Amino acid sequence: MTVSGPKVRDFTDKDRSLQVIVEADSVYEMLMAMFVFHGESEHHEYEVAQDIVSAVEAYGDDTLIADIDSIGGCGELGLSLVGIAHAMPAPRTVTALVERLDEVGSADLRTLLMRNTGIKPSRGHDEATINRAAKGDIDAVRELFAEHPHGSKLAALLEREPEQMLADVKSVVRRFGEATSGVVAAQQEARDRDAANTRAMAKTMSPDRLVEKVTNGITFEMQPQVSGVLLIPSVVIRPWVVIAEHYTLRIFAYSVSDEVLTADEDAPPAFLIDTFKALGDEKRLRLLGVLAEGDLGLKELAKRADIAKSTAHHHLRVLRSAGLVRVVVGEDDKRYGLRRDSIPEAGRLLESFLAERPPTAPIDED
Repeated sequence: MTVSGPKVRDFTDKDRSLQVIVEADSVYEMLMAMFVFHGESEHHEYEVAQDIVSAVEAYGDDTLIADIDSIGGCGELGLSLVGIAHAMPAPRTVTALVERLDEVGSADLRTLLMRNTGIKPSRGHDEATINRAAKGDIDAVRELFAEHPHGSKLAALLEREPEQMLADVKSVVRRFGEATSGVVAAQQEARDRDAANTRAMAKTMSPDRLVEKVTNGITFEMQPQVSGVLLIPSVVIRPWVVIAEHYTLRIFAYSVSDEVLTADEDAPPAFLIDTFKALGDEKRLRLLGVLAEGDLGLKELAKRADIAKSTAHHHLRVLRSAGLVRVVVGEDDKRYGLRRDSIPEAGRLLESFLAERPPTAPIDED
């Protein structure tokens, strides 16, 4: 696991037609809750982690926590199951996921668990040995995990008889889902609103731009082998972004914003408000006008716009948050540039929002 930038957990090792899918099914939130619960030493970093812990502790089965520990924790498991859940038809539920695991089978599940721990041919591991381990060869499991720095608990799980391992995983997923159902259901409306906002943005943005927007700055390079991107709004991982993969599918679970959590159903999307709020200031428009002539450092930009350096810095932060300005980091300096693709994008976002508003019936003044 690597941490990329502020508040990001990255678990992954430019074709503009890349498919982007946005889904907010409750089963994804449960799987993210499994991920959060597993990071016991990091609970303080997640806003609702204690709610998840309390729900599991209050569950009427005293063996659940011990069983979670016995299968190597549930963090890697939760991430590994996201792709399996995605392949299911809607509505996606925990019960349907548990049933789906029987169809997937122990060999494919074991392969996924190993892949998400970093054991795969692309990282130099022998494919034949991986296949033997997937089928339950204990010697192959031990060979693969002999020098793995974080895999001892997972290795213990994979050393179990395959069908018993599958049964144990299904049991933990089912009971964890039951224990955390209240936490997961609490913010479903907010996740649905966020997903609707993201789908609206997807109509006007390229995939890489959309990922950057919803993750608040994560740059995604669309390698040829990537078949699609799955975007999942989440409350339980706030304020982090969790990046995972399912074979050629890239998965971004991103934090639902404060604005979406507190907004009512009829409120304009937060991204639309941010964009036009950023444009509704004379000094910020002046900065954009200067940047239209070319990239500049902060000092020169403030001078050209005839505003104080500290004031320029504040306004640039607002413009960056709205996606109107980028930062270009060089060897010796940092320069600001205009994101020209965002200018027509603002108009398309407004047009899309207005087009989705249902026409109001005329008022009968009589």
